[in-house]
Amino acid sequence: MKTIILVISVLLFLKVPAQNNSPYQPDFGNKEYNKVIATAKEQLKVNPKDSMAHYYMAFSYANLNKHKMAIENFEIAKKSGLKGPYVRLWLAKSYTAENQPNKALDELEALDSLQVGFSKQLEDEAFDALKDHGRFKTIKKSIYKQANPCRFDDNYKKFDFWIGEWDVYVQGQKVAESSITHTNGACGILENWRPTNSNGGNSISYYDTADQKWKQNWVANGGVSHYEEPEDYTYGNMQLIAKGDGVWYKMIYIHDKTEDTVRQTMESSTDEGKAWTKVFDGLYKRKTENLN
Repeated sequence: MKTIILVISVLLFLKVPAQNNSPYQPDFGNKEYNKVIATAKEQLKVNPKDSMAHYYMAFSYANLNKHKMAIENFEIAKKSGLKGPYVRLWLAKSYTAENQPNKALDELEALDSLQVGFSKQLEDEAFDALKDHGRFKTIKKSIYKQANPCRFDDNYKKFDFWIGEWDVYVQGQKVAESSITHTNGACGILENWRPTNSNGGNSISYYDTADQKWKQNWVANGGVSHYEEPEDYTYGNMQLIAKGDGVWYKMIYIHDKTEDTVRQTMESSTDEGKAWTKVFDGLYKRKTENLN
């Protein structure tokens, strides 16, 4: 719940620059930064404590590479309570541009504490001067982890042996090709099954943190099957069972690290899993690049 509240707060904060009733729009959106600064100065004559005037001036000065003025206005905005992620990020850029690395790193550590996962933003060339600094490396690693939590949780890696481009064989005959890839952030696995004699199908497999098990949704020929990892099994690197009306299906995946293959078998049951009959036995062989 804490994470949800934080995300909502960030989204609400980021809407501020786009408010239709803002005197700084549409100039800010059109990158007319000098006009924005002029408007902000007029606003400050009316209300010297207008924090949003300093907020817009800070971003405008930063975009104009006038970083000393940007820093001055960012700091005033911060004292007024505007300490959101973009303020921290851009203030760090301005401090870096002004050759004040420690203050820049202070702002990035504050950004890290907000847990918004601004990993890609730290790739900005504006931070090139910090990239070899130990503190920056630590911050960057922490923020990358926030942005990609599934890559650091072993539960999400259990099915990674299936990732790859494969030729699939049954009794020595090629019957299909299959492309198995991660979703963005590696929180799930996408399957594109392309048999030689039909339309094939697709699935998405994912680790359900609530149930603490892997699940898969398979879609083909207008139908959807819902598979779940059983509570306990000792055979295979992964098992998934779909409990349909009248017929259950079980898929077993066995990874041979030495041969770099995956054997996938499917079994069916008409008595709710008391007895199983094998209906498919396929061997996934990893595609190799053609070097000719």
